[in-house]
Amino acid sequence: MELKVLGIDFPHKKGEFCHKTKSSFYTVCCFSTPFLYLKDDVLHRGNKGDILINTPENIVYHGPVPDSECGFINDWFHINGDDFTSLLKKYELPLNTAFNVGDNSIFRKYMNRLTREFSSNKIGAEDFIDAIITQLIISLHRAYTKINFYDESFEKIAVVKRAIVKNPQDNWCLKTMSELSGYSISRFSELYSNLYGISAMNDVLFQRIELAKRLLVSGQASVSYVSKACGFNTINYFSKFFKKSTGYTPKEYMNNFFE
Repeated sequence: MELKVLGIDFPHKKGEFCHKTKSSFYTVCCFSTPFLYLKDDVLHRGNKGDILINTPENIVYHGPVPDSECGFINDWFHINGDDFTSLLKKYELPLNTAFNVGDNSIFRKYMNRLTREFSSNKIGAEDFIDAIITQLIISLHRAYTKINFYDESFEKIAVVKRAIVKNPQDNWCLKTMSELSGYSISRFSELYSNLYGISAMNDVLFQRIELAKRLLVSGQASVSYVSKACGFNTINYFSKFFKKSTGYTPKEYMNNFFE
């Protein structure tokens, strides 16, 4: 496998589409906003959190939905090689059409690892990158298979997951989430942890930090505003928890992005 180039949370401007061209490599994307993409000469709409794997010789054409105020944002990488083709045949995923695995943090986790290794120039980097990409595809395959073959309980829990991702700033508690799912608090907590590998309340905090990151790098919001907008009771608690989660204070994170 040969990783050619990658980008994390690359913001496309309002109305801007990425190039409408055929490529000789795979383009793998995970979108943080709703988007449009071309398939069979028809524009289709994808949702926040969707993943898209464009195969070589297919048109790569992504853009914002008509009502978007901020364009669209996606993590992506280009890769080629027979090994990657073989990997996708072994661990099947939809190709050239948007799909969702229920948890876009999977993609982000491996993208962060790829970014660090891609820029490290360390001995064995190519082999390490191959291993990371293999883990990514297997993890996506597992999650996608789980979604498509899970019983009724998945959809009930997924309703809560989607609500948390959409509005992490809301005043979430286990009672509210369990009532939304239709399960008791204990059963809901067990199912949520088993399905997503994280407790429901910790996921709320994770999603709040992800929202805070996006607001901070917009360059249009103060730390105080971000703290309140993300559902934290005090700016002091927000700042401490943000640093614990990211290694940076909110101001440091914002300053590093705009250096």
